[in-house]
Amino acid sequence: MAVIVAEYLGVRTDKGHAVQPISVSKNSANLQKPVLQCPFKNSHCDKAKRGDKPVCSVRDSATGELWIVCSHRLCATHKGSAKSPIALNEHQKLMLHKVAKEIFEPEIPRADVLVKREVAIPVTQDSDYSADYVMWRRNPKLKSGFNPDCPVVLEMQGGGETTSTGDLTKHISNWENGEADLTTPVAKTAPLVTNAWRRQQEQFLVKGNAAMLTGGRIVFCIGAMIYRYLMPRLTTTTIFPDLKKANWTLALLTFVEDTSEDAVLPDCAPQSIPLKIDTEQSLFTNYGFFVQAITNQGTACNSMFEGEFEDLL
Repeated sequence: MAVIVAEYLGVRTDKGHAVQPISVSKNSANLQKPVLQCPFKNSHCDKAKRGDKPVCSVRDSATGELWIVCSHRLCATHKGSAKSPIALNEHQKLMLHKVAKEIFEPEIPRADVLVKREVAIPVTQDSDYSADYVMWRRNPKLKSGFNPDCPVVLEMQGGGETTSTGDLTKHISNWENGEADLTTPVAKTAPLVTNAWRRQQEQFLVKGNAAMLTGGRIVFCIGAMIYRYLMPRLTTTTIFPDLKKANWTLALLTFVEDTSEDAVLPDCAPQSIPLKIDTEQSLFTNYGFFVQAITNQGTACNSMFEGEFEDLL
């Protein structure tokens, strides 16, 4: 697999927009770590400030499918401090409203969507986790016997890291120096979907259990590559009931590129790639069934315990 840079500091590379190269480097002889406004949150680009290239997402060069490589691209969670709070920007509000319309009801207005960011989840005396978001709605329908409203722990992971990041960085440096085309495929770089899933398993178990024990639900917003990697492995051992119109406790919402003519882009990121929830690649089911499917991975393998062993002499 090879990848193509899809977004550079919030500007998509495939629609003729003017993508301005920015001098960003960790090289000790040419230390450049600029503070740049991130289009997807009301603060700076963390990548550039670290000295990394401000790439938001890449594409599979063969299929064109999107893989998000910045943790803030889908829906950033930073809330700032008590003295210097960071307000949600229009992109974040747009993404959160899309989620609310799926998990509550399609007609819910923005004013009725309530969120908290980076909510502490105590696990042990010296270890805390943090929920990306906790979402509920104003005037929840608690007395409804049909899918009553519950607060939701909301986790965001549209993608993750890639292999051969150094090759991608070198390619972008060549483009910044006028020696390459930004959209030339980088042959050795590919999405690391397995790593993204491994990180999420712990989130499913710890944060999901905390949500269940507190009378809530858990929702994971993921990318299509993660969904397609995950579901065949889980459905080999478990049949998940579709509970979207019933009392579901876990949901997977898959975000994909919105290629429709009426796709909406926020004013803060007018040249970015619009996203939508793919209802064909989403799941509303029971949290307990999902955890059981995770723990049911693998089958009996007698050959593990047969054959010759070596001693320690």
